[in-house]
Order: sequence, then structure tokens, then C-alpha cells
Amino acid sequence: MENLKPGIATIATLVVALSWSATAAAQEEKWEPIVGADTLEEFMSGITAERKLPGGGTSKAEYSADGTGVLHSWGESFPRMWRVEGDAQVCITQETGTGGSWCFELERSTADPTLYRLRAVDTGKVIRFRADAHRAVADEAEKDSPEEGGAAAASASEMAAKLADPNAVIGTMTMNFDYLMHDGSLPGAGSESSFTLGFQPSLPYPLGGGKTFFARPLFPILIDQTVPASDGGFESVSGELGNIGFDTAVGFSLEGGKVLVAGVAGSLPTRTDDRAGADQWLLGPELAFFKVGKKGVVGIFATHLWDVAGDDSFDTSLTSGQIIYTILLKDGWSITGQPPWSYNHEAPSGDALTFSVGIGVGKTAFFGGRPWRLSAQYFNFVERPGAFATEHQFKVTVGPVVSLPWGE
Repeated sequence: MENLKPGIATIATLVVALSWSATAAAQEEKWEPIVGADTLEEFMSGITAERKLPGGGTSKAEYSADGTGVLHSWGESFPRMWRVEGDAQVCITQETGTGGSWCFELERSTADPTLYRLRAVDTGKVIRFRADAHRAVADEAEKDSPEEGGAAAASASEMAAKLADPNAVIGTMTMNFDYLMHDGSLPGAGSESSFTLGFQPSLPYPLGGGKTFFARPLFPILIDQTVPASDGGFESVSGELGNIGFDTAVGFSLEGGKVLVAGVAGSLPTRTDDRAGADQWLLGPELAFFKVGKKGVVGIFATHLWDVAGDDSFDTSLTSGQIIYTILLKDGWSITGQPPWSYNHEAPSGDALTFSVGIGVGKTAFFGGRPWRLSAQYFNFVERPGAFATEHQFKVTVGPVVSLPWGE
């Protein structure tokens, strides 16, 4: 029995320690509500709320005494308004006519006067943060973002509108999956198809005054590309890199929601199979014009490329581009399309023009707190070269929004 005494004593000590820890923790977790319209207005006036974003960067909302505010998140700015409801709630809304409204109750820790928490009235979700007179910083990085947004988070609809804006300062890593169905007068052309992947990173740099610098390379991976063979049939080019395209431009936000983009575009002879593209360096001007509104975006994008080096056995003079439109719907949904067109100035007149019409659906959604842009589109090439060309194209676009390396 004597041998049991040390064990009993140890257990007793452990029980006492655990009881004390539980009591201390309970004391630490006591909260007192912050109430009174004047008190809440004083707390909100001039405060900056910050929260870390997944993958780096910070979401920051600034609230002014006049009831207005602005949220800076993922490189862009989103208008906010706030008001005190009754005696115990602060309500924050998006810009009038664009959607969400969120109401919170505010509490302060009885053990730590710098520790606060917000409790969402609708969902009961709690966010802990530390605050002084002018700055509130969430304890944890953002792990998930509700699509309806919040006090320090953009909604799916807000992100969808910014992603549709060609001059938005939002970083993306876009992947385009294209399935092409071909047709033409060459024997067997109507049974041929191609499948390609295009990867296009975009990390815009704000120049101030409504101007943005863009540099966007496009890396084409030919998963299964059909090309005409010298014997009159067709060959498949699989698992090869095509010619890398690029554009470098500056976007200008003008009055009335107009956006002008001007720059230089080109193509580099990087193909890893001679059948996958021409051995030429292409370069030329780029120009685009858009009208951006609350209901969507419409515009036209054009480049003209000449061969400036490489294979001189033939000439290249190609005007190409896209007609671009997005109709914004609720909850991050949209009707969207970017049907391509081109005019080959070196081709016979009957084969020079390629023109398509198309439609698609887009969705901006959050996964792990990060916005993603998703879309599926279909294009029908109503005008195309006669011997061999694409007749139908199905495009699926998937791309996460990323934090800009030079900060928000």
C-alpha cells in the first residue's frame, strides 16, 4: 500500500492543476458586450480592420466617421458603408445596389482589454481580433471566405466584377483548356480534333492615377494537336510546347467607366516540335477598348503581328483579337464570352477571315479562402479557311486569384 501513495499524490496534483487551468481558461474566455450607439460609433470611426489572406497579403478595411469605408483586398478596392443598428449592432454593407449587408455584435475580453471578438448576427460566426484606438487585427489568417463577403472580405459578386474589369489590379494564374473540332475540304478534316492547355499568369502593377501595367506571357502546352501532313493526311503533335505568346501593356481607366489598353504583343519561336508552330519572332501593337458598368463589361481587343526575325521563306501579317463581354449576375455568376477572330493578310482573300460567335457561363467562388475564377464557353466559327480550320471550340478556364508580390 505504501507504494501506491506517490501515484495517488501525483494524480491528485494533476487533478488540481487541471482544475486550476480550466478555471483560469474560463476566466480568460469571459466577454462583456459593448453597447450604446455613441460607444459603437466612436469605436468604428476612423478604425482600420486587417486580416491576413491565404497565401500572403492582407485584407484591410478603413471605416470613416461619416459612415463610409473602403475595403482593400487582393490588390483591389471595394466600397463599404456602415451604421449602428439599435444599441448593440454594427451593420456593414456593400455599395448601394450591389448586395450584401452584415450585422455584428461586439464584445471585449474581461481579462485582456485589447482582445475583442465580432459575432455575426445571422450566422453566429465569431472572429477574434486585437484592437487599439485606430487598428483592429484579426488573430488568425483568413481560412475561409463566405461568398456573401464581410467586413474585411470581398464577396463573390464583388470579386466577379473586378475580375471582369480589364484594368483591375488583381493577380491571377489562369489555365485555359481548349478542345477544338476541325473541318475543311481536306479528306478526313471533319473527324479531326485537338486538345491544348494554355497557362497565363498575370501580376499587374498599379502605376497610380487609374493606370495599370500588365505583362502576361501565355505558355501553350499541346496535349494533342492535329496538323496537316505533307502527304495530304494529318499528324498528331502530343506533349509539346508551342510558341509562347506575350503582351505588355498599360491600362487607362477613363471617365464614364471607359478603359483603354495599349501596348505591344508578340510570339516567340519556342516550340519543341517543328510541326507545332512557325520558326518566327512576331511583334506588333496591341489595342483594346472597354466599357465597364455595374451590370457588366463589353469591349474589343486587337493585336497586329508581323514577323521580325526567324524563317524568312514566308511573311506573317496577322490581325487578331477577341470580342469580350460579361453580364454580371448574382452570387458571383455571370454570362460571359470571348469569341476570337483574326484576319491573315498573307492568305488568299477567301481564307483570310476567321470569325466566331460564342457564349459561356462564369462563376467566381472561394476555395480555402481564396477566390477562383471558373468559366465554360462555346465558340462556333462561322467564317473560317476552307481547307482545314476549327469549326467548334469548347473552352474551360480555371484560375486562382493570387497575392501580388509587391503588396496590396
